Amino acid sequence: MNSSESFANYFAQVQATPGWDAILKSFARFADVPPNSRVLDVGCGPGALARHLVREGHTVTGIDADPLMIERAQYLSVESKAQFEVGDVTRLRFADSSFDVALATNVLFLTHDPMIGLREMTRVVRDGGIVAMLNPSPKMSVEAATTQADENRLEGVARVSIINWAKNAEANHRISVEQAKEMFAEVGLTQFDSVEKVGIGLALLVRGVK
Repeated sequence: MNSSESFANYFAQVQATPGWDAILKSFARFADVPPNSRVLDVGCGPGALARHLVREGHTVTGIDADPLMIERAQYLSVESKAQFEVGDVTRLRFADSSFDVALATNVLFLTHDPMIGLREMTRVVRDGGIVAMLNPSPKMSVEAATTQADENRLEGVARVSIINWAKNAEANHRISVEQAKEMFAEVGLTQFDSVEKVGIGLALLVRGVK
């Protein structure tokens, strides 16, 4: 098994932990996806959120820049109607207004310019549609993640994953409520809403309407 395959398998294990499963389901509830929606799941990884949304009755397309992530998602979703393909949030292949909802979990904070991805997500959502993203908040740090892991007695993959998340956050973007609000306003998203999750608020969930 090469390093890329190991990485995909690692993320499949991460998404299967009770903590991440709860976060993804909480994000889906927060996004308030209307019944029978066409949903784009950006940065789908091994596809846990997409599978959850399909079970809720939605039509879901998951994209990820990593082909091995897509392979893993397809393997894990063999009995699901979720569709997966390789894709880049900064250059979405879909036509304008192709979806009712676009969701991005832990992907925009890793991009060089999160605004590019947010513009693309907004473009492919119909008027009245929903755009939502989950990213680490400014409260996220290795120290805070370690404290969260200690307080919740996390072990194994669950512990490693939250600390790795914090390391990536420190090395990339930690988006604040104020920054997210400005970003959403710049691309024309209204009805802004936000909530912090995970301990002291290590994760920031935001949504808006086109």
